This record gives sequence, structure tokens and C-alpha cells, in this order.
Amino acid sequence: MGSGTREEAVKGMNKRLNVETQDLLFIHSPVHPLPLEHWVRAACKAVDLGLVKRIGLSNCNANQVARAVAAAKAQGKRICANQVLFSLLDYNSPALQDMLKVCAAEDIKIVGFSPIGQGLLTEGLTEEGMKGIRMAMMTGLRWGDGGLNTLRSEIEMIAKRCKRSMAQVCIKWSIHKGAIPLVGVRRTKHAEDAVAAASNEWDLSAEEIQRLDVAALDRSTLEKPGEARPGCSCSRTEGRATHGPANNAPVLQEALLWPAA
Repeated sequence: MGSGTREEAVKGMNKRLNVETQDLLFIHSPVHPLPLEHWVRAACKAVDLGLVKRIGLSNCNANQVARAVAAAKAQGKRICANQVLFSLLDYNSPALQDMLKVCAAEDIKIVGFSPIGQGLLTEGLTEEGMKGIRMAMMTGLRWGDGGLNTLRSEIEMIAKRCKRSMAQVCIKWSIHKGAIPLVGVRRTKHAEDAVAAASNEWDLSAEEIQRLDVAALDRSTLEKPGEARPGCSCSRTEGRATHGPANNAPVLQEALLWPAA
């Protein structure tokens, strides 16, 4: 993909978003024949052209974050965010913890997707329903898994004590860890849970947070980043899923909401 093609791609994103400059561009999934540094330099060029304000990563582990940071610094830029799976399902993973340390050292914000594990950490989970949850397949979790049952019981107990839903507890925990929870919303209840979790009207105690930390699992996806269905590249843009033939390029993901610098 030539530089002109990349620039046109970013311009196309901005046109669909109806903006001249997008606030944050994610370089999505670092598995590609060309090195990650190539795409960081391309994103830096987009910043120079006024097409993008900030650069983010997605699904990058500690080593990949460090490489991206070095490449951005060489262009006089910085990496602002890393979008990864961040939830009680993977918090105790060594790979995730290593990545968090690198991000903290470089002041990189964590944007955490699937804070409730696509329903694995909410009320009403059934054996049949779990079969259709992609996160269960991604993390290798099965119905009756002892660690998952212990974690769910802990979340449920805290939720009852706080008179909140399990989803609200999970999202509030994520906020306490300094992450920006990326909450999928398909129903009104999902939006209500997200708003309630961000409310200052209630909070988790230090003891409750510690109990959740201990019960958290270690099912990180960072050991094998960017796995996808063969022949398909997938991203989420403008609130809808897009699928198309693989073109040997990582997805440049559009995003608008970001705190002012």
C-alpha cells in the first residue's frame, strides 16, 4: 500500500465521519508482513498532514508497544492509547501486566474492550448461551470452569452488596484500574449499566477491588494478537461491523471521542 493510498484511506475515514481531522486513529492488529514501525510512520505522516490528531494502537503486547513508541518518537510523535481486551477475565495474565507496565511508563492510556466479557461476567449466563459467546472461544473458557465460577460468584456477591448489576461492578472496576471501558451497547440496559458504572453516586471499596483482583483470571489474548477468520479483515467503524477481503494491511480504525490534550 503506497503512501498516497494510505492518505486517501484516512481522508475517506474523515469524510465518513464528517470531520476534517479525526481525534484518534488506532493501528489495529499488529500482525502483518510489513513491520509495525511502517504503520506507525504512516500514522505520523497523517498527523503531519493534519488528518489525525493522535495515534493509538490496538491489541499490542509489551514488546509491540515499546517498538511503536520508539518509531513514533523518531518522528517527533507519541502513542496515546492501546486498545486491548481488559477485564477481570485477563487481568492476572503476565502478558497483560507486562504491557500495562510499558504503557504506564510511556503515559499510554488503556482503552479496554469487553469489560464484561461479552456477557460471561453478567447475570443470566447459561451453558447453552455460553456456546455462542466469542469471548469464551477466544479465552478458552468452558462451562463449569472453576476459575470462572469463582470469579462470577465474587462479582455477584459484590453486586448484591452494592445493589448494582454485575456489569456495573465490572465496568466500575475497570475504571478504577485507569482504563477507558469500551462498552458494547445493543440494548437500553447495556447503556444504562455503562452510565450507572460511571456515576459518582456509588463506588467499590478498596477491599472489594482487592477481592476482584485476586479472583481475576489470566486468559489474555495478547500472546496471539490479531487472530482473525482466514481471508477476512474485520474492524468496527462508525458503529457498524465491516468485513472484506484481507488486503495485507492492518485496519486503521476510526475513533472520535478523546479527552482534550
